[in-house]
Amino acid sequence: MQNNWNKQSSPPLFASFGLSLDESTKDVELIGVAERSSQGGLQVYEFEYIIDSTRGGMKRIFSAAFVNSKKLYLLNIAHMDKPESPLDSHTRTMLEQVLHSFDAAPLT
Repeated sequence: MQNNWNKQSSPPLFASFGLSLDESTKDVELIGVAERSSQGGLQVYEFEYIIDSTRGGMKRIFSAAFVNSKKLYLLNIAHMDKPESPLDSHTRTMLEQVLHSFDAAPLT
């Protein structure tokens, strides 16, 4: 699933988390969305998107989010995604392992 947004049309996904694109954001491309169950039985949502901004250029963002005890927990991993040095498969695997390790403690 790939979608592109700009400042005039913030993605509904961002709005659902109370986020909006700031003035420095030129473009956002949603690469993927996934949902998984945590070890504690909570739903964890994972996102991958690319942001093009006037501050820093292209960044690939891996995010995970879950709600536990009425608190929102977020993990954001940013990787510079320059055309001359694209994300290699080894780095992607390492970043995805960190993303998938983001979890709530098991409920007792």
